[in-house]
Amino acid sequence: MKKLCDLYIKRAGLVGIFHCALPALGWFVSMLLFVPYRDVYLLRLALCLVVGCPIGAYLNRYSVDMWLIKHRSDKGPARILDGTLNGAAVGIGTALLPALAALISTNHPEMAKTFIIVSYVAAATVGGIIGSMFAAVGRTYIKVEMKA
Repeated sequence: MKKLCDLYIKRAGLVGIFHCALPALGWFVSMLLFVPYRDVYLLRLALCLVVGCPIGAYLNRYSVDMWLIKHRSDKGPARILDGTLNGAAVGIGTALLPALAALISTNHPEMAKTFIIVSYVAAATVGGIIGSMFAAVGRTYIKVEMKA
């Protein structure tokens, strides 16, 4: 578990990319399977991957760094709640652009608005759960460095 924890800290940006790319690719594949193809779906996917993935990488790296700073500070160790809140913020941040892309050239604006709201709630919930898990693991395996 310690190696996995260290790997996550080292590759937090890559994990952030996956937080944005995997749901966007899942959405794209489901659209291809269940509704008639429109060129706008490819535009939405490209926006999510080109703009959303770097945002996800930055947010996740920033979140991990914030948690580690608190964990190693005089006010540390960081709590699981800190991980939950950081994870929820990253979840909303990574869902921001993909959900808003649903408004591009939509024929159903009310359904798109509902999709956006549900996406933000789901992303915050999943992000909070993931953040809680990593905070719980981090509290166990990341030693607090006391200042003398």
